[in-house]
Amino acid sequence: MIVFGLFTALSSFASDDHILGKKEDHIRLPLPPALIPGIFEQNVFHDDSSRDSGRTFNQRYWVDSEYASSPETAPVIFHICGEGDAEDGYFLHDSAIDWAKALGANLVYLEHRYYGKSIPFEDFSAENMKFLTLNNVIEDLATFQKWISATRGWTGKWVSVGGSYSGTISALYRQKHPELVAGALASSAPMISGVGSPEGTQSDVSSLSYLDPSNNSGDRPWVYQSCTTFGFWMADGPNPGANLFYPSPWLCQQLFGDAPIVNSSAYNQNYDAPFIAKSPNAPSNILFTYGSNDIWTTIGLTQQTNLNPKIEIKTIAGAVHHFDLNAATAADSAAVKAARTEFLRLARIWTKK
Repeated sequence: MIVFGLFTALSSFASDDHILGKKEDHIRLPLPPALIPGIFEQNVFHDDSSRDSGRTFNQRYWVDSEYASSPETAPVIFHICGEGDAEDGYFLHDSAIDWAKALGANLVYLEHRYYGKSIPFEDFSAENMKFLTLNNVIEDLATFQKWISATRGWTGKWVSVGGSYSGTISALYRQKHPELVAGALASSAPMISGVGSPEGTQSDVSSLSYLDPSNNSGDRPWVYQSCTTFGFWMADGPNPGANLFYPSPWLCQQLFGDAPIVNSSAYNQNYDAPFIAKSPNAPSNILFTYGSNDIWTTIGLTQQTNLNPKIEIKTIAGAVHHFDLNAATAADSAAVKAARTEFLRLARIWTKK
């Protein structure tokens, strides 16, 4: 098995699924013709008590209402874009379009802060990166959702969807804001922190120059999130026999100085365990899907340990990373098609008035 050095790993790593060597996911396709772009003036920081409150940045979004017979009352599929330019790869070309057609729903995409063109600052210095927190990411979703619903007079129920890292955010959004989203799809969502081997040693220092603060590609923000929030970073291949890596404390310190490093035990206690706990307060109305041939499934949720009857965890035989969220093709297996159908069944229940 090939073990990638840090430079090779970071320069070939595909940010929207964390898997090395999948550059084909980052082609730019023509946008669907009914997709209307917009700009939302988003808060840089969502704590009103901070001296940084009141600062804003432009966050991109896209809306497609072609299948909503009555946009004001139709349900809304909220596609949470992840760690990359939303116009690259699968983000704006996925199964959500078919689901919107089947549900008669509005379809909304929101680009993630610090990625694509939704950039709060001109450079990614450690000081400027401090606003890339889990709370800010989730509150971006809530603030935007409330704004666009009020602006357009939408009263339909919302369902969030996401794949890979954005699948994690989709689940966490439903957990934190059940009053805003009636249900969620978390496709191939990593949920467990700190599994694998630390990557990045002093021997790699010469390869870190392209991750300097003036480089506003998606690489530096993702490493920052891995260091400070998630503790899962990348894999050296897409199959279950590959290795998972998390960034070493040394690497994090070299890149971001004294930024706080994730406590994986605390993360798992707060953001993993609650989903599968037998508790009246456990999250509900979430479908987790995982491919049996996906390395990231090893740090996902499993039905074998799930004590929460209010969520569903489905393994898709033969599938790799978020295949059920990818745009449908003639080559899709019966298992992938069944997973999409299951989400559609649940979404109809969740959005029923």
